[in-house]
Amino acid sequence: MNWFKSDKKQRLLELERELAIEKAKTEQAQKKLEQARVYERTLEKMLEEGKPSEQLVKIEPPAIHPAVVPAGKTAPVAMDSACNGVYEYANFAPQFYTGFIGYPTLAVMSQSSDYRSVPETTAKEMTREWGEVKARSSGKVNDGEDKTDKIATITAEMERLKIRDLMRKHIENEMIFGRSQLFIDIQGHEDKTSLPLVISSTGIKQGTLKGFSLVEPIWSTPSLYNAHDPMADDFFKPSQWFVLGKEVHADRLMTLIMRPVSDILKPAYNFSGVSMLQLMKPYVERWQRTTDAISELIHSFSLTGLATNMQGILNGEDGADIKMRASMFSLYRDNRNLMLLDKNQEEFFQFNTPLSGLDALQRQAQEQMAAPSHTPLVKLLGITPSGLNASSDGEIRVYADYIASLQSAHLLPQMTIILKLLQLHLFGAIDEGLYFEFNSLHQLTDEQRAATEKSKAEMVQIYHQSGVIDGEEARQYVAADEDNPLRFIDPKKIIPPPFGVPDYGNQDDAETDNARS
Repeated sequence: MNWFKSDKKQRLLELERELAIEKAKTEQAQKKLEQARVYERTLEKMLEEGKPSEQLVKIEPPAIHPAVVPAGKTAPVAMDSACNGVYEYANFAPQFYTGFIGYPTLAVMSQSSDYRSVPETTAKEMTREWGEVKARSSGKVNDGEDKTDKIATITAEMERLKIRDLMRKHIENEMIFGRSQLFIDIQGHEDKTSLPLVISSTGIKQGTLKGFSLVEPIWSTPSLYNAHDPMADDFFKPSQWFVLGKEVHADRLMTLIMRPVSDILKPAYNFSGVSMLQLMKPYVERWQRTTDAISELIHSFSLTGLATNMQGILNGEDGADIKMRASMFSLYRDNRNLMLLDKNQEEFFQFNTPLSGLDALQRQAQEQMAAPSHTPLVKLLGITPSGLNASSDGEIRVYADYIASLQSAHLLPQMTIILKLLQLHLFGAIDEGLYFEFNSLHQLTDEQRAATEKSKAEMVQIYHQSGVIDGEEARQYVAADEDNPLRFIDPKKIIPPPFGVPDYGNQDDAETDNARS
């Protein structure tokens, strides 16, 4: 009987021991499972943080500043039902093209030098050599009146109104926001801004032009435009604008849009074009990401490690000994100090990341950043090309042609309007024989200019000696050439032979000597 009780007790002890072992195994398994879940969550978080941030912008009606539209009225761009279909279609795959990112975002982006350098450079280049008011001529002798004084008066008025600086800001404003407007301020028209502006002597009286005001697009939105007749000239072209609560006719606002969007997208862009900053955005972000990556790589290009026993901290202990060893290793890590290692349990190693080729990668990213604006790096950032006999002359010449095309396509029409307004303001009438012409961006050196003038002089001399032109016509050519240093001569003054009309033998030597005297 005692034997039976002892055996039963022994059996219970064994069961308790087995149960304790299974419980310990279960706890250890749960601990490992929980640790695995922690590792999984940490890994997911690291992967999520490592993903590039995508800022997708939906294409939708623009958000208008509350003070732009007068009380009791609604902006048409917010109610255009014709655009609902394209909004839904474009938003179906928003990663393909982004929508309008908004004027506040563009204003914030313009504070970055990576973005702002392009609008400033382009605006300065388009107005660097500026232009001149000139008079048309048929090329005939004594053709028309002398308009020198009239041109000088107009030029002085342009300088007084600072037209050149105004156009520079006009271009810069357009490149940042996608649209810029110049308001034509006429004295006595303060209560007539909603009416069309007739650019003639009947619509603008002499001495009534007060000046021009630059309007950023955030302060304006269309109040009336044709969205039902694609065959009309004014289809999706606003005829009226709301400007901070005031209705203004389109004739009184010179609107500059150098990168227009499709008609169906115009309401979503508040009838602006695509901002240059928005076109540059993916290129600038790649450049900034590349620069940050290279900076981080340079900061930690050398990886130093210490192979040691980490069993304690991996088993869940506090790892005080490992932390102490790491702190001691970092504290004495210096070329002037002595490093001590446990030869049986520790091993020192160091890996260095190769840095060759990083400069080429960074340069390529920087070059791509300048691609949307067609701006050479030497103009944009002052970076000259590298390599033997490398030169930027060809790129600068191509860029000058590109800037000249922008001047002709976008600035010249508005400068023509400004010239007419100035003539009405100064003289009360428009002279159709006057026009504005931009100067060439490609300027010759003194040596090149001298060689050019020499070639012209030799050409005139050959024509004169061969009897193609006479002396009076040769003088007319010299006086009409604005680049000629002798353009001050009077083409009407008759110079006797042999410097005037060639002597073909009809006069004797005595008559020729008398003519010279």
